[in-house]
Amino acid sequence: MTHWVVLLMVFGSVSGICFILCRTLFADLDHSGTEHSGGWDGRSQLEYFISKPKLRKMQIGLAVVGALIMLCLLLVAGVSVWAMPAIVLMAGAAAYSLPLLYYRQKVKKRNAEFKSRLLDVVLGLNNGMRSGVALPQALEVVGRDIGGVMQEEIAMTLYEYRLGVDLTEALTRLEKRMPDDNLKLFVTAVGISQQTGGSLSDILDKIIETIRQRSIMEDKVSTLTAQGRFESIVMACAPLMAFIILYLLDRKLMEPLVTTLLGWSAIFVVLILETIGYLFIKKIVTVEI
Repeated sequence: MTHWVVLLMVFGSVSGICFILCRTLFADLDHSGTEHSGGWDGRSQLEYFISKPKLRKMQIGLAVVGALIMLCLLLVAGVSVWAMPAIVLMAGAAAYSLPLLYYRQKVKKRNAEFKSRLLDVVLGLNNGMRSGVALPQALEVVGRDIGGVMQEEIAMTLYEYRLGVDLTEALTRLEKRMPDDNLKLFVTAVGISQQTGGSLSDILDKIIETIRQRSIMEDKVSTLTAQGRFESIVMACAPLMAFIILYLLDRKLMEPLVTTLLGWSAIFVVLILETIGYLFIKKIVTVEI
C-alpha cells in the first residue's frame, strides 16, 4: 500500500511541475491558428493550425516531460538501472510524436470535411451557371452557403483572383493546398472550358456523376475492409491487455518480464513484430480508388 501511495505522490508532483512548465512554455499556442510562417502555397497543411517553430517547441517540451515522468515512475517501481535508459528514451520519443500525430489528425479531419462537401459545391456551381451566373460569382455564393472549410478555401481562391491571378491558376493553387482527385478533375474541366470556350455546365454534369460513382465505390470498399481494420487494432492491443491482466492476477509470474534483460528483449521483439503486423494489415486493407 505504501508503495502505491509513494508512486501516486511522485506522479502527482512531477505532473504538477510539468503542467507549470508546459503552461509557461506554450502559453502563446492558443493564438497559433492565425499565425503562419509562410505564404499559402509554400506552407504545409499543418500550418493551418500551428507554425513549425511552435510545433517543434511543443515536441521538445513534451519529450522532456515524458522522459522525466517515466524516469520517476521507473525509480519508484524499482526497475533495473540498465533497463531505464531505453525505456526513458522510448517514452520521450512517444511524447515527442504526440503533437505531430494530433495535428495530423486535425489536418486529416479538415481534408475529409472538404472532400465530403465537394459534390455540393459542384452541384451549386452547375445550378448557378445554368441560371446565368458567372463562375466567380457562383463560387462566392456557394462558398458562403456551405461554410466551414470549403468557405475558407473558396474565399482564398477568390481573394487571389481579385488580386489579378487567373481563375484557373487560383483553382490550381486550391488543388495544391487540398489535394483531391475529384477537385483535380473539376479544376482541369474549368481550365479546358476557358481555353476552348465549351459549355462548362455540360462538363460539370459528367463530373457530378463521376464523383457520385466514386463516392459509392469508396463506401463499399470502406465497408468491406472494416473487419481488417478492426483486426489490426485488436492485434495491436491484445498483447498489452494480456500482460495487464496476467500482471494483476499473478504479479510474481510477470515480474521477470520487466526486471530482467531477457524479459525486456522479449518485449522489444514483440513490439517489432506487432508493428510489422499492424503495418502489413493496414497495407492490405488500404485500397486506392
